[in-house]
Amino acid sequence: MRPMSRTRRSFLRAMGAGFAALPFARLLENSVAQAAGETLPLKFVGMYHPHGVSAEYWAMKAADTETAFDLGYENCSLKPFDDAATFGKSFKDKLLVIEGIDLMSNANGHSTGGTIFTGSRIDGGTQPQNISIDQYLAVKSGLGSATRITSLSLGVGNDSTEVGQTLSYGEGGVPLPKIIDPAKAFDLLFEGVVVSDKPEDVAAAARKRKLGQSVIDYQKWDIQRLRAKLAPPEQAKLDQHLQSLSELEKQLGGSSGSGALCKVPTRPDSSKFPQLKQYNGGEQYFDAITDAHIDILAHALACDLTRFATFLLNDLSYDNNPLGLPKDNHGSVAHTYNASPIGNNGHPGDGVPSTWLPLAQFNRYSYSKVARLMQKLDELGALDSTLIYASSDMGNPALHSTRNVPTILAGGANGKFRMGRRLRMAPDCPPENSWCQETDPASKTITNSKILVSIAQAFGAEIDSFGTQPDPALITGALSELT
Repeated sequence: MRPMSRTRRSFLRAMGAGFAALPFARLLENSVAQAAGETLPLKFVGMYHPHGVSAEYWAMKAADTETAFDLGYENCSLKPFDDAATFGKSFKDKLLVIEGIDLMSNANGHSTGGTIFTGSRIDGGTQPQNISIDQYLAVKSGLGSATRITSLSLGVGNDSTEVGQTLSYGEGGVPLPKIIDPAKAFDLLFEGVVVSDKPEDVAAAARKRKLGQSVIDYQKWDIQRLRAKLAPPEQAKLDQHLQSLSELEKQLGGSSGSGALCKVPTRPDSSKFPQLKQYNGGEQYFDAITDAHIDILAHALACDLTRFATFLLNDLSYDNNPLGLPKDNHGSVAHTYNASPIGNNGHPGDGVPSTWLPLAQFNRYSYSKVARLMQKLDELGALDSTLIYASSDMGNPALHSTRNVPTILAGGANGKFRMGRRLRMAPDCPPENSWCQETDPASKTITNSKILVSIAQAFGAEIDSFGTQPDPALITGALSELT
């Protein structure tokens, strides 16, 4: 655990023991620390999208360089990250696109979702062999102990904990459940902070506000008493505390202009998604469910209610879906993808261009949800202190290939990684032997474990390996290109 800064210690001493019981106490502490020039705590979100990638509309183009690349060409699936008209601004400078990352799961492609954040093989198709990065940081390293919710696991349409259907795993690879109902996610995060329309809830909240206001009034009196005894630099710090207390007063009073990072969202209207589950009529509501989860997650991170989350997205497999894709996105889009060598692990053949577009369209939809999360975090002032890791369980979905999976890091990451770039790792196979994987499975393999080590180190963990593979080299060392 990192030592508490002098600003935070001074603030907590000034506030007294009763302050810690107030809603958003941690947020207020962060607000004071930020006003003193401190960096906000780093936050992590791991996101999964199904069906791999249409590499022809995802991979770098011949004219692209590491820092100068085009995301706006026709049918580019990454366009949402450079679409100011839709998302308010371009997020290219907060994006790191990485080609050539492999998920060495030793399992069926659909089970490999369990490898993305664990870096582990899935022998027997049952579960990974070790903890996921979100749980390693939040629980094992204790970095989630400071927030109301240690970590958050969200999903769309499927609450199964089978391997590949959930992203968070505890010690030994034990799968952890996820929340698929946005209303339940909201209640978990914000219950006791927001007010319902029921008279009894309004009265209870009024009592809490009155108690909170009494504590604030006492703390303001105490700060004013102390102020006269302090030198000007310390007086300035106490003035910051007073200003932050004023912001908290606005929250206690129900003001819509809190002036802080945190803005309490409206509880999701469950009537907009009367069914939640896949194969049970929930598919047509998946888009609304996804957006509701994103809005709640962004606010929870900005309010410092949690700092670690995973989010498993789903497809839109139903008749007349808004993408205009076949009802069966899986069988009629992902499985029919016929790639060129760009998306076929270097194997020869021209592919069938007409099969690239539907998958690219679905990929673009998935990335629009990542961009939406970035937009919401940016509006709330939390994007610069957040790291988003988005990926899929496959590269070429028709082959169920776990090679060359789409890999994106996004957000400001508190400056730990150099964003605004595209990276292309060394190809798995040299041009003269495009089938090298059949004879040398570890040929030039760069696994996602390298990324997980880099993420852990960005959070201050002193480790040099993450995951479980027969060859220790596959899980050892950070991906140096990220920094």
